[in-house]
Parts: sequence; structure tokens; C-alpha cells
Amino acid sequence: MEVVHCDKRPTDEMSPSDTPGRTRRQPAISNDRQNSIGALRLILAVLVVYTHACYLGGFGPELLLVWSHNTITAGTVAVQGFFVISGWLVCRSWRNNPSLGPFLWNRFLRLAPAFWICLVITAFVFTPMLWSHHDRGLVSFFSLSPSPAGYVWHNLVLPRSQLTVGPFPSGGLQPGDWNGSLWTLSYEGACYLMVAALGLLGLVTRWRGLGTTLIITLLTLHIVAAFLPADLAPRTLLRLYDTPGKLLTLHFLAGAAWAAWPESSSGLLWSPWVAIALMMTLAMSWHFPVHPWLSPILFPLALLGLARRPELADFEQRVGGDYSYGVYLYGYPVQQILAEFQVHRLGLFAYFAISLLLAFGCALVSWRLVEKPALLWKTAKWIARPVAA
Repeated sequence: MEVVHCDKRPTDEMSPSDTPGRTRRQPAISNDRQNSIGALRLILAVLVVYTHACYLGGFGPELLLVWSHNTITAGTVAVQGFFVISGWLVCRSWRNNPSLGPFLWNRFLRLAPAFWICLVITAFVFTPMLWSHHDRGLVSFFSLSPSPAGYVWHNLVLPRSQLTVGPFPSGGLQPGDWNGSLWTLSYEGACYLMVAALGLLGLVTRWRGLGTTLIITLLTLHIVAAFLPADLAPRTLLRLYDTPGKLLTLHFLAGAAWAAWPESSSGLLWSPWVAIALMMTLAMSWHFPVHPWLSPILFPLALLGLARRPELADFEQRVGGDYSYGVYLYGYPVQQILAEFQVHRLGLFAYFAISLLLAFGCALVSWRLVEKPALLWKTAKWIARPVAA
């Protein structure tokens, strides 16, 4: 999932001065005020809510799942897109300020506070709502096992270590899981640490050619592993790509590779028609399907190309904030509550629309009261000074 997401200070994630080779005809993707990244992230979050609506509401396979012969959903595509954008933004963040302390602190502020508050809200607001729906006493609520406090504590560092509070959620079509969206956060955090390691080794700055070569090698080996006969493929090679989370990591690294060469991305990602053609090719790969091998290569080009479009530039400033992370965090538990109250019986459109509206409301509160205030701590004076990379 941050979820993939960036800080809002242009000088942190993306700096126009980081693109020395660009021209006026080919402006680089410089910051959220000059591109459509904010709009793209919100669209991706909405796709995640849509996929979960189909699943949690029991409406059968969604259109993309049918088109891809049950190999990928719109939500999966959205999460891959989040990781592409996150890889690009986070790598740019390191290039603009190659300092381990500030880098890790900024990543922590963007990911953890909103997530932790979501855990608290789920355990001590959402769960009591379902508890009271069953006409049970408040005192016995705190004796639930697994406990509400345990839900918060166990998931603080390792999301999805505890899936429920007592038996809740229990009344929907997919009981026993409060927030299926959280599985991506561990991979997101691991990717942050990966960029920090690459940065400390100078592989995204001084030795970026070597760093990019390593990423290209991983992408190439992924394709080789896919087409080698099972009896010939080394087991170690297959283990590099044997989970959905590892595929997300490849998308993240591909986005980071483009960020390491801002002057090149400025020149190559110049045409919206190229981005559209790449998206159409990717859509065809979902159908056949060869998308697990093509997506880490095609999707970053397509998505970053679309991000250059000026139509939705300054999007987050227009709507007053970045709500994509909040929509991603709260969409799933909101849909579980609605399913408990049988809202899904109104049909897919109503269930999806109501859940999206409520998730957006939660995201609005999260941005105003948690995420935006947390970002003010980015400039804490105790953070370590920059180190050479």
C-alpha cells in the first residue's frame, strides 16, 4: 500500500535542480504541483476500494479478474502502481538529501502515524460499533480475546500479526479480517530500507550506473526464471520471485531506477501517447497473461509518463491534501462494517459508493489531524546531518 505516498515538501521528495540535462520542451517530473502524481495516487486508492467491494460484498469476480483469467485484480494493479510511484519518490528523496537520519525519519512520519492511529480507531471505535450491534456490555468488550489492545500492539511493527478483535469482524461475507490492505506495509517499509542501503553505498548517486545495472539484472532474471523449465531453474533464483510482495518490490525498484536518472526520464517520458500505448500493451499482457514479467518494465514507464500530464497538476493543493493513504487504510474496515449491517444487499454500486464516501471522510480526518501535523516534525533539529553518498 504507501501503500505508497510522498511527503508534501517539494524540496524533500523532488527538486527541479536535480535534473540538469532537461530543456524547456521536456520538463522533468519535478514536484506534486507540476504533475499528476497526486491525482494518480487517489485513483489507485479508489481502485483498491473497488476490488475490495467486489470481494467483501460477495459480488463475484470483477471485470479485470475475468479479463485476466483470474490472475490479477484492479486492486493488485493499483498497489503495483503505488510501489512504482513510491520507488520513484523515495529514491528522489534520498538523491535530494543523502542523509540516513532525515531519510528514515521522513519515511517513518509518512507511514507510521496514520497507520498506528488507524489501528487504534479499528480496535476502539470500529470494533465497539459491531460489539454494540450485538447488544453486548462494554465491560465484557475489554475481555475479548484476541484483545483490542493486542490488535494495536501486535500490529505496530508487523502489520497483520493479529487480524481480529475477538470474533470481529464476524457478520460480513468475509469475516475474520479487519484490514486486508495492511499486508503491503511491511514490504513498503522493507523497500525504504533497501533504498537507504543503496543510498549509503552510493548506488543511487555517485555509482548510480552500477545500482541501475543491479536493478536491471533483477528484472532480467525475473523474466529468465519465468521461462526456464522447472527442472533447470535454480531454486535460489525461483525464490527471488515466488511471492506477490516480491513482485511489488520489483515495481518499487523499477521506479527507483528511473529516479536515479532524472535527466534521462525527462527526455524519454515526453509523450502522453507513449504512456497510453504502454498502458494498452500492459492491458493486453493481463489477458494472455504475461503481466508478471512485463509489468515491472512497462508499468513504471506508463505511470510516470501519465504523471507528466498537466491536466491534474496541483491536484492535492486543489483538494486540500493527500487523501490516498487514508482511503487505502480505512477502505477495508469501513467495508467490513457496512457488510455487517447488510449494506452490500443494496448492490455493488451502492456498496462501493457508500464505502468510498465513508473512507474518504476517514481519510480527510486522518490527513488533517494526523498526517499533515506529523509531517511538520520532518525538520526536527536532532536529526543527523547529511552523510556523503
